[in-house]
Amino acid sequence: MSISPRCLSRLCLGVALSFTALSGQAFDATALPKLETGIDRSNMSTEWTLSPPAEPNVYPFNGPYNGNGVFEARRIAVFDGIAKLHPQWFRDGFGGDTPQDIQLFVDMVRQMHARGIKVLAVVGASASDFDPKDHLSPAASGCQWGTFPLSKIDLSKFEQHLRAHLEAVKQAGESVDAFEIGNELDLYCNDADMPKTSEFAAHQWKWFLTAEQVHTFAAGYAPFLATFARVAREYFPHTRLITFGMSNPSGNSAPLIAALANFKDKTGKSFDYTSLVDGYGTHIYPSSDTTLGMVTQATAQLTSQAATFPHGRQKAIWITEWNEAASAFWSSHRWYFQPAKRGNATLDLNKADPEHRFGPMTRAEVIEAFQNQVVQHLRSMPSPINIGYLLYYSYDSAGKSPMCDATTFNISRGIKGTCFNGVIDPVTGKLLPDVAAALSQGR
Repeated sequence: MSISPRCLSRLCLGVALSFTALSGQAFDATALPKLETGIDRSNMSTEWTLSPPAEPNVYPFNGPYNGNGVFEARRIAVFDGIAKLHPQWFRDGFGGDTPQDIQLFVDMVRQMHARGIKVLAVVGASASDFDPKDHLSPAASGCQWGTFPLSKIDLSKFEQHLRAHLEAVKQAGESVDAFEIGNELDLYCNDADMPKTSEFAAHQWKWFLTAEQVHTFAAGYAPFLATFARVAREYFPHTRLITFGMSNPSGNSAPLIAALANFKDKTGKSFDYTSLVDGYGTHIYPSSDTTLGMVTQATAQLTSQAATFPHGRQKAIWITEWNEAASAFWSSHRWYFQPAKRGNATLDLNKADPEHRFGPMTRAEVIEAFQNQVVQHLRSMPSPINIGYLLYYSYDSAGKSPMCDATTFNISRGIKGTCFNGVIDPVTGKLLPDVAAALSQGR
């Protein structure tokens, strides 16, 4: 998940209006395949994340932490809950270098396919893929678990642990439908070849990387991407590959991807590394203080990214994470949806914009607005933006914070100290009907 604010300028709407001029001759919007949708649920391989407050305080989630018995029951309960949404895709990742991580990855693929859901697997490096001397400690890096520069990875070690995972999937008679090669590698704490997040803050969250800094990033990511693509295609020739989901601390990290299109290595040889993938990953976490602000911001980000990605007409944008409320945790520190009257009812609503283009809306209504006024609008323009996939983050998302204590949602459930922005009721574990219905509108 992303950790930084994005540009909120109303003027950014002009970017969308000018996209046809930027992209050249228009092409038929009906040529785009139908949008495919899905749901995220991170860390299915760690038992401690499958527990309250994100999950309801009922069995098996409140059971003892005793290994495979309760752990398996928790995983099955989440898989069953996800299936009730009828998503086309499910996204989770692997990065551990242990037999258990391999076994749980294979089980996740099997469980999703048994429920008729395709799998987008996020690929991560393990600490064992690096020399310990290249680790930047939490004290030195400011990152919770420390970090490594991706350029320091031992690709032979990475390939070995990657093959162990893919071989196990193949031996189980399964395959992986798509891979996302890395996660938010445009953040320093995920790849220390990038500038620190504090440097983005110092530049007012605007893009500031020099050509040399972009080249430094690409020099680490290009061989990682090539190694993964070679191995993945060997095991699963028809799998789809996409670049890492960009956090976009400035709203558009696509220059990092554009640098791959004609990347020159140390020997002076150039190669288009984007030829190895079928699409580009991105994450969208707009502010929803007003719905117009959300639409403006998300439209500007996606339009700017689409204008930067190489071969954008042939390679779809995969929005592999998005959420209408999550940015409140790191940006506004104020929950966007607060109690307000609508008729005789009190609902949690965001604000109307000054021009009253959009009135106060619930979370579910903002979700529908994002899907219709941003994604479907951009897909249906005379020169459409090739957004092919949209995955919501996440099934049971929650965060510790008192900023939701006064909301109708929390008060009605007797909850304090936690905000919820997933699709399940944290008390019953059942789907929130309005949010689930809104997400189904995206299909």
